[in-house]
Amino acid sequence: MINFFFKEKFTILLGLLLIYVVATPFFAQVINESFFLDIIFSAVMVSAILTLSREKKSRFVVILLVLPCLVLLWLHLPDNSAEILLAGTALQAVFNFFMVFIIVWLVFQAPVITRDILSASIVAYLFVALFFAKSFLVLEILSPGSFSISSDRIMTDPSVMKYFSFVTLTTLGYGDVVPISDQAKTMAISEALIGQIYLTVLIARLVGVYASRSHTQKD
Repeated sequence: MINFFFKEKFTILLGLLLIYVVATPFFAQVINESFFLDIIFSAVMVSAILTLSREKKSRFVVILLVLPCLVLLWLHLPDNSAEILLAGTALQAVFNFFMVFIIVWLVFQAPVITRDILSASIVAYLFVALFFAKSFLVLEILSPGSFSISSDRIMTDPSVMKYFSFVTLTTLGYGDVVPISDQAKTMAISEALIGQIYLTVLIARLVGVYASRSHTQKD
């Protein structure tokens, strides 16, 4: 079981992320959606620690980020919930950014493209969207009115920013949520560019490794 986890660690993390991103609304009728999101994202953070357990420096940084994230995620104080939401969201954004950085580094250092490496590349892409989702939420908390929907709606249902982030990253642009402030517009443009550049560079890398391996086998 342990060997399977370390062999397929990014595949397992990918599964958890897909549950967090896709499955949540379908469980809303059975369990509180916010509570379900907290559980799954907690599992994602713990899985991230285990995934990077063999990377000593990375593991140490992830643990330092995850512990306060978990505390703030599950700490609910009515008197200062806005401050806790801001601190927790900002820390989660930093955690997501670090995961993008370290996973992309691991993917591009991999000498052979395996199923787990492919999963890692998808995981990094999903973490990009989650990083911007948290960043958009931080922006809205600090500067209400940055988006076309009301701040009350966003504060009541922060997953709206997750939806907007994925729509922006994939350049779908449905138009039901629109950035209003200059800061929000700049962040949206940045996310769209990063999403397209990442896919282009990733495909080039995967093709390059595959071609190099095929050439080596022929020799």
